[in-house]
This record gives sequence, structure tokens and C-alpha cells, in this order.
Amino acid sequence: MSDLFDLTTQLAFYKSYHSNHTNVLIHAMFVPLILYSSMTMLYDLEIYRGWTVMHVLAGAFASYYVALDAKAGSLAACILGAVVKGIEAGVLDLPLRWALAIFSASWVFQFIGHGVFERRKPALLDNLVQSLVTAPFLILFELLFALGFYKELKVAISSRVEQNKKMQAP
Repeated sequence: MSDLFDLTTQLAFYKSYHSNHTNVLIHAMFVPLILYSSMTMLYDLEIYRGWTVMHVLAGAFASYYVALDAKAGSLAACILGAVVKGIEAGVLDLPLRWALAIFSASWVFQFIGHGVFERRKPALLDNLVQSLVTAPFLILFELLFALGFYKELKVAISSRVEQNKKMQAP
């Protein structure tokens, strides 16, 4: 259970399935689109007095990300909050058919990324929930790493990924 809140463990699990540069770029583009299109679809499912499944999803993701890392989690929470507000205001809301099209195409591209470029099964086949929740946060961290932040974490994740690959080798 303690690994559930260990940032390095969570990010390394997902990163272990993504070492091909093209596949990483595919995920960097389509993971956020999956999250966004999901949020727009879940906005239509009201739970109670204007609160929707989208609010629950965004709140749960934001809370978990903050628990994993206060700074990056707060940034992720702000991004999620801005998307929620944009959808509520109608600025970022999508018609259902567009949301479904974006959602479906994004998944197709990710599976192509794994099949053609990574040549490895996706992480979600080993842990569906962890993959769906961790993927957007890793994408944010990939951006933060590229900007020069979290250098020690990047090294720790790379080390853990190598350990994971050795353990999974035949």
C-alpha cells in the first residue's frame, strides 16, 4: 500500500512501458486528449445538484497527484481545475460525437504506438487503474523533466525502469 503513494514507483511503473521515442511522443499527445475527452463526456453525467462524474474524476486525480508530489500535483490540480472551469463555461465543452471520436482515435494511436514502435504491450494490460491515473501525471513530469526540473527524480525513475526491465526479462 505504501508504494501507492511513492512517486518514483508510480512513475517508473508506467515509464517502464514507454522507452521508444516515437511512442512517447504519441502518448504525450494522446494521453491528455483521452483525459480531456473523458472529462467532457463525464460532464454530462450529473450526480447531485450540478456536481458531475467529471468533478469527481478531476478531484480524485488532483488529490492523488498532490499526495504523490505537492508541487507538481498542485500544478496538475490547477490544470485540471482550468479544464473543469472551461468545460463548465462551455469554452472547452465538446459535442458527444466529437468527444467519442477524439477518445477513440487517441486510443487507436496509443495502441499503434505500442504495437509498431514500442513492440511491447501497454501498461494498462498489467494494471488498468494505475495506468489510467498515472499516465497524465507522467506526461506532465516528462514536460517538467524537459524543462530541467526534478533532475534527481528523472535519474531515480530511469534507474528503477532499468531494474523493472531486468526483472521482466526472460
